[in-house]
Amino acid sequence: MKTVQSVQRAISVLFVVTQSDRPLGLSEISRRIDLDKATVLRLLATLEVSKLVQKDPIAKNYSGGANLSKLSNSWRNDIRQVCGPYLRALSEKVNETVCLICPRDLERICIESIPAQNQELTVVPTIGTANPIHAGASGKVLMAYMSPQEADRVIEQTGLKPVTDIGITDRKLLLSHLESVRERGYDFSISDVTTGASALATPIFGADKQIVAALTVRGPEVRMSVAKMKQMAPWLIKTSDDISAELGFTGLDHARTA
Repeated sequence: MKTVQSVQRAISVLFVVTQSDRPLGLSEISRRIDLDKATVLRLLATLEVSKLVQKDPIAKNYSGGANLSKLSNSWRNDIRQVCGPYLRALSEKVNETVCLICPRDLERICIESIPAQNQELTVVPTIGTANPIHAGASGKVLMAYMSPQEADRVIEQTGLKPVTDIGITDRKLLLSHLESVRERGYDFSISDVTTGASALATPIFGADKQIVAALTVRGPEVRMSVAKMKQMAPWLIKTSDDISAELGFTGLDHARTA
């Protein structure tokens, strides 16, 4: 399908501005996306009218605008509503914290977290917590179902910088690991992001057959060993499949051998 170049360029500008940890000037934005400044200026002006970016009148730098939350919150609220009953039921079944993790460019963000009940020691990420998308079980599940081009972009731009000493830092090893994730339909990790914490994750797909989130169970390593996570995996797969079906996903075109 043919894409609209101007829309693609506007999205590129928006990503550059919103993913930066500081306001950016016109020249830097132009350089980062390899477009001439006149074109970038027109795109910025359009995004500014929609309040998706804002310009500092003195420094002339650009940052995210007031309407950005409207783009993300409506979609996140929708998926949270659909997933809510499934997450609560799964949390009761496994008696561990259940999370919903969504991709956000080079990061993954926790948009829902159901704490474990009747457990003194729990692992409960705060809603809104972001981590590198290449780190941890949920991140690798998200990467496993990206296009190869998008996965290469993540690898190139992050350098696979680990969060802890456990993380995979070699491109070839990571790609092999992602292939294994696709084969079994889930991933697990221990101390990959938080030392002493385990995570088990499965993919959630939307109507367009693209991955939209990772369903994740988190808990302390003392309770969630590798053997325990493999035992729990079919429950997560069944739950994520049910959620995917409710979101309009019509078929599993990947092998799963949990």
